[in-house]
Amino acid sequence: MTRAGPLRWVTGAGWLILVGGEGEVQGIAAEVDDRLLARADFSSPIAFLPTASGSPTAGESLLECYAGLGGPRGYVVPVLNAVDAQREENYRLLAEAGLIILGDGDGLALARALRDSLALQGIADAFARGALVVGLGAGAAPLGEWIAAAEAPAGGARGWGWVGNAVIVPHFAGSAREPDLQSVLRMRPGLVGIGIPEGTALALGPEGQVETWGEGEVTVVVVR
Repeated sequence: MTRAGPLRWVTGAGWLILVGGEGEVQGIAAEVDDRLLARADFSSPIAFLPTASGSPTAGESLLECYAGLGGPRGYVVPVLNAVDAQREENYRLLAEAGLIILGDGDGLALARALRDSLALQGIADAFARGALVVGLGAGAAPLGEWIAAAEAPAGGARGWGWVGNAVIVPHFAGSAREPDLQSVLRMRPGLVGIGIPEGTALALGPEGQVETWGEGEVTVVVVR
């Protein structure tokens, strides 16, 4: 694990980028879009994973937006359930990507569909060699150790643990999402809570870089 202050995340050559959700502009948010494309490997495609949304066309408008901004070519990876997540073709589409976007929607459904799957291994392999992995909105939640959601069990549901000992709360608007976060923190002392508002990203780099992109503020809470 790579460490910086209270944060620790999976080690790889790529960047792990947690986005609170799309802003009120085309794309994700102007600064987030610019920084993603500035770091993207233009020799490798963008892969959008629509699993959390349940829609096979989710992500098409974002890919079109990035193409219009001069970004790399892209495609939607057809993973909508656990069966799709075990298909070798989908592993290849993810492993070959230079920028992978985990789309918004139902974070619990995404976590369960990809757990111990070839698709998740493809994302890990791409990240290890330098791909940017973006959790967009609810797509960021499974990257934590635990997931806070109204539908989750008391104390949260298991995430994938890419951000160790942490619970990630996207679409964070202070008190509006604080009950979800606080309920998990009370049950699990020592956990790091990360609240990220829409249009804002927490970017974690391979050499311990921690950056905030966008106009909002990321909230980090540590309960001992």
